[in-house]
Amino acid sequence: MPTPALFLDRDGIFNEVVFRDGGHHSPRNWQEVKHYPLEGLITLKQFGIKLVMITNQPDIERKIICESFVTELHEYYKTTYQLDNIYMCPFSSNDHPLKKPNPGMFLLAKKELNIDLSQSFHLGDTERDTIAAARCGISTILWTRNYNKELKSDFRVSCVQEIVDLISRRLYLRV
Repeated sequence: MPTPALFLDRDGIFNEVVFRDGGHHSPRNWQEVKHYPLEGLITLKQFGIKLVMITNQPDIERKIICESFVTELHEYYKTTYQLDNIYMCPFSSNDHPLKKPNPGMFLLAKKELNIDLSQSFHLGDTERDTIAAARCGISTILWTRNYNKELKSDFRVSCVQEIVDLISRRLYLRV
């Protein structure tokens, strides 16, 4: 039987974005990584909710970031937050089916992890995140940041407990 999932973007959710060259970017090395505390999300797993990271990392293809660093960072997140899987698009072309706002990574996760997208949520911080999730019928949650206040989503949160409460209420769970 398919189960719900909480899909999570990486940059802006697991770690702070890095501001450089007038925009926000992924950290390029361990020195640039500043983690957000998300341990409370693990609570959702006891109710059968899968935790799945979905992330664009086009700087790998652009040779701006070392793939081994990304692999190490993802292994850290997978272990620390008991993630069921991580889906990453290393390609820079916006036409690639896996690159958000395209829905490819969500559809792959649905197939591989037996996920019910209609009962799932996506936590992100950008328009690409909300568009990709909405294209799959996934409820969108924006983590309020100073750079995304004008964006629209189904829900907005500003702390981990709000995420847990929201999802548990929507799926009629008791936390």
